[in-house]
Amino acid sequence: MSKTLIDAGAHGLAVAYIDEAVELRDAGITSPVILLFGCEHRYARDIFEFGLTPVVWSVGQAQSLSQEAVRLGKSINVHVKVDTGMGRVGISPEMAVRTVSEISSMPGVVVEGLMSHFSDADLADPDSSREQLASFNRVSAEIAGSLRVRFRHLANSAAVVNLPETHLDMVRPGLMLYGYNPAPLVSGIELEPAMTVTARIVALKRVQPGTGIGYGRTFRTKRESLIATIAIGYADGFRRHLSNSGSVLYDGQRAPVVGRVCMDLTMIDMTGIGGASVGDAVTVIGSSGGGSIWADEMAGLAGTIPYEILTCFGRRVKRVYDS
Repeated sequence: MSKTLIDAGAHGLAVAYIDEAVELRDAGITSPVILLFGCEHRYARDIFEFGLTPVVWSVGQAQSLSQEAVRLGKSINVHVKVDTGMGRVGISPEMAVRTVSEISSMPGVVVEGLMSHFSDADLADPDSSREQLASFNRVSAEIAGSLRVRFRHLANSAAVVNLPETHLDMVRPGLMLYGYNPAPLVSGIELEPAMTVTARIVALKRVQPGTGIGYGRTFRTKRESLIATIAIGYADGFRRHLSNSGSVLYDGQRAPVVGRVCMDLTMIDMTGIGGASVGDAVTVIGSSGGGSIWADEMAGLAGTIPYEILTCFGRRVKRVYDS
């Protein structure tokens, strides 16, 4: 996906941690990569080695980068984060001008960007988001009196769609890259989900009525049943909350999850669904034979949000990219 975004014209990419940034560099991506977190003293050398653009929110972070810049005889671009209402990380608006001025005066450090983060991810309360924008704009205007900052950014997916005034110099879409509506209550935008997850059937077993299935035998068959075991579990990102409530698709037909989702395996009820064989694929997320299961449905069953469902599928799940 990263190469596709760059080829489509994206200025650069943003990642959370340094190992993700290194993976992009190892894959041949030379575009700017913003390191949102992980700007610790122990990573200063790696940040320079891989040509990353770190986000800082303290004088101490910037000092570590400055010391490394002086040692190497280089300079580094940084983006300074302002906390306009998230309450997570970032410099307070009251301290922003003074802190940015101090950071920009450090040898080898160039304040290239100023950023913030919306606390209302889906903009269900647009007034709150506009208040954050107003706070950010005030800080930007004050800083502009003494320092030219090339990039200002705070727009997430929902803001990209619904608040064009937040686009500024750069945007940071996330959920919508997966093809999911970031603000279903306030946006009429149509997106096509981009991720399909499948799993293989590793066993098929006919069992008698009253047979207990899985850990704790939380499900008992009420009839003679065909139970399939599929090679996916909570260690892969298929949430345990889907035990006895989720389902998968086989040739467009729904097969309910029965019993508890295990670490590596999950059981499904294939009774009445013909033609299945060991080795066949079932669709965990996606569409099949006219049916579909999407991350927002799974999120509702698991009591969470689509963001978590989509990002839960870890490195054990093989990736296949279709351009």
